[in-house]
Formats: sequence, structure tokens, C-alpha cells
Amino acid sequence: MKTMGSMLYNKSSVSEWETVFQSEIWEFSKERCNIIPALALSYIHLPSHLKVCFVYCALFPKDYEFKKENLIQLWMTENFGHCRQHSRTPEEVCQQYFNDLLSRSFFQQSDEKKEVFFMHNLLHDLAKYVGGGIYFRCELDQTEKIQKVTRHFSFEIGHNEYFDGFGTLCNTKSLRTFMPKARSTMISFWRWEMKMSIHELLSKFKFLRILSLSHYSDLQELPNSVGNLEHLRSLDLSRTAINRVTEKICLLSHLQILKLNYCRDLWELPSNLHLLTNLCRLEFKKTNVSKMPPHLGKLQNLKVVMNSFDIGHNKELGIQHLGELNLVGSLSIEKLQNVENSLDALEADLKNKTHLVTLKLRWEGNRNSIDSKKEEDVIENLQPSKNLKKLSIFGYGGKQFPKWLLENSLWNMTSLVLDECESCQCLPPLGLLPFIKVLKIRKLNGIVIIDADFHGNNSSSFTSLKALEFLSLSRWEKWDCQAVTDAFPRLRHLSIIHCPKLKG
Repeated sequence: MKTMGSMLYNKSSVSEWETVFQSEIWEFSKERCNIIPALALSYIHLPSHLKVCFVYCALFPKDYEFKKENLIQLWMTENFGHCRQHSRTPEEVCQQYFNDLLSRSFFQQSDEKKEVFFMHNLLHDLAKYVGGGIYFRCELDQTEKIQKVTRHFSFEIGHNEYFDGFGTLCNTKSLRTFMPKARSTMISFWRWEMKMSIHELLSKFKFLRILSLSHYSDLQELPNSVGNLEHLRSLDLSRTAINRVTEKICLLSHLQILKLNYCRDLWELPSNLHLLTNLCRLEFKKTNVSKMPPHLGKLQNLKVVMNSFDIGHNKELGIQHLGELNLVGSLSIEKLQNVENSLDALEADLKNKTHLVTLKLRWEGNRNSIDSKKEEDVIENLQPSKNLKKLSIFGYGGKQFPKWLLENSLWNMTSLVLDECESCQCLPPLGLLPFIKVLKIRKLNGIVIIDADFHGNNSSSFTSLKALEFLSLSRWEKWDCQAVTDAFPRLRHLSIIHCPKLKG
């Protein structure tokens, strides 16, 4: 068994191996518990900090697929990542804990989706057994009742399920965790309802640290009583119908994580979020929020996850407001034609957004006139960090691509899309990008010839490219390319569509 082998791998002496095999746990009978002795031994030999991290997973369903970062965030809010080594952040500590459990085979990585992990059912049974009543997961049609000792509570919900309360035994004032969980984090369509009001639910809590109301179908507005949850560290309102977030949450001085993803009725954020001095993660993907609250730059540890930013015609919606944000993950910057001054683009400071890995730059089409020089200056000042992995440029009206793309400064990039950049007449030397895997070139009607410069004049160009697409290059006539198998040694897919003038 993998977990047993991983444990013994960390034992360097014969005596340590003998201690394992002489353990009384091998005498466990199935009448006492259903836990396999080898797994119990693997758990016992874990360091104490890994034990508590593992047992917390008893709150998940069996066969639950989860993302590493989501579990790490839960551990952080429970203070599992507290470390006396001030050189390491709690996030870095929890990252190490996760990797340690993974190396010991307590977690497994999905073969199909590399960013997804799961825990074997037998290990889930072990976590539930060790957790006792402290970690309680309420499943559908379950007869087992929540206990007075329970501190961390999750409940299973399917499609349109009801949460009907805690029962008489539960001491809700002592709960630290309250969260719904479907079978997988990949499922987005499930909903749940309650037979009590949201105010009644919140009034039951006193020491709550993690509150998730994600997918709660009736939630349109939080009551002001949420401000009474003074110990709250994580609040997840994702995929609800909430249309405003009360300013009372700005009283939650311990709040570290606020999630508002897929709240499509939400138009603005609380104006005093900067008062939450412990806030370290703010997520509002797929909302209608267009204006950023003021002074967020004062929160030096804050990471912001947002999928798009629409540039308006006034300073309140200007691109320069991105400069004070530590952006994480993916971002699409829309309506770049509204940037009046290229220096505003420079203030966005994308070059120092080292946690931003996916970026889309979009100019809207159907413009009566295009100031090519201004757009060239704007895009030049939007140079991303070297950590960027995926870049898409849409509707750009400049006559040449930015120097930072021509000079191949984005060495970590794996995917590039150039779409409707109709004034550009030549392509950058993309063959020099060592890790580029996907390249899509669409509707570049200024391209007539693709010559050797595209390959970078290098015998080892496009060493990682697997998919190459040319679409609707109406004026493209010639491609100075040697045999495809030589020019693209790892190419799996080549697509050339609607390029009527290309010969050969």
C-alpha cells in the first residue's frame, strides 16, 4: 500500500522498521473499527501538524475532488500554518504541509485534471474515525446525529436540497466551521435552501471562523448581524443572488478571505474594505463589479482574484486603479480603446503582477478610427511579468507588436492568441519561446508573408509547440517554412482555415 510504503521510506534505521511491525495496532479487530491497521499506523507516525491537516478532510464527502489552493485556504484560516519562522508565510507553510501529505500518499492527484486532487475512500474513513465527533459531516438520509463536541460542521447538498437545522444536541455557539459541500468542487449547478432565515442562522453562531453560504439560492442580502461574528476569518458567498454586501462586514477585524465569485447580481463592493487589515484574499470572478473600492493598496498582504476589468471613460474606472492591486490568477482587461493616456497603462504596473498567470488584452472592434501610435504606446506600457503563462491579444490596432513580445521576454509563456490585430504586418519571433505549446493566429489581415523571422532563425525553434492554428488570414500568400516535421518537432495539431491566398 502506498501510504505504508511512503511512511517506511522516511524510516532510516532497522529499529524504526521493527517498531512499526511490532505495533499493537496490527492486532486491531474489525469488531473494534473498520480502519485498516496499516493506514492507522501511517497516521500515527505523521507529525502532529500534518495530523490535524489530514483530519480536517473528514468534512469532505467521499470521492471529493478538490483544488490544492482551496484546501490550503481552509487550513490557513484555521491557523494550521502558524509558524515561528518569520521568513515563511502561513501560505508557504500550508503549501509544504500539503506537499508532505501528498508525498505520503494521503492525497492523490487526478490523472485527467492535474490541478485536482482526491483522497482514497479508506483514508476518508480513517479521517472520519480519528476526527470523532469534532469534525462532523451531515450526509443525506444519515441517521447519525451531530454531537455537542462538534466544532467543524459540513453538510451534503445535491440539487435543490434543504438544510433543516442542527438538531437538539448541537451546541451551535461553539461551532468553528459551517459549510455546504457537494460531491465535487467541479459541480456548479447545485443549490440549497433553508427552513430558517439567514438572520436566524447567523444568530446561532458566536465563535465561527469559517462561514460558507455558497450556492444558497435565497440569499440576496446579508443581514447587519453578520457584523457580530467577530471571530470570522473566511466568508464565502459565491454563486448566490446577493446584490449588495453590507458595510457591516468591515467590522470583521479578523476576516482573511472574502469570496463573491459568480454573484452575477452584485454591482459594487463595500467602500470600507480597506479597514479589514487582515484581509489577504478577495475573490469576485464573474460579477458585475466595475468600480474598485478605494485604498485597497493599503492592504499589503491582499491578493485579488477578478476575471475582468472594464475600462471606463472617467478616472474612477481608469486602468491605473489596477496598479495598487496584487492580482492573482487570470485577468481580462476590456475596452482598452478607452485609455486616453498611455501613462495610465504604465500605472497599472502589470510588470510587477508576478502572481498573474493568464492575461487577456482586448480592444473593442467596429471603431470608426484607430490611433495606431497611441495603441502601440498603451500596449508597450502593459508589459506583463515574466511569470505569465497565457496571453491573448484581441482587436489591437497598432501596426507592430510590442517590444516585450518581439524580444521574447515572456519565457514562461505556454499559450498565445493573437486575434483581429489587423494592422500588424509581421509576426514576432515566437519560435524562440521555449515553452510555448499552443499558438493561435486569427484574423491578422495585414499578414502577407510569414518568413524565417517567425521561427526566430534558430534551428531549435518551437521545441515545445503542440498546437498551431492559422484562421482567416485573408491576405496571407507565402510561408517560408521548411518541412513541418522539422520546423515543429512536437506538433500534434496544425490547422490552416480560411486562408484563400496561401499557396501550397
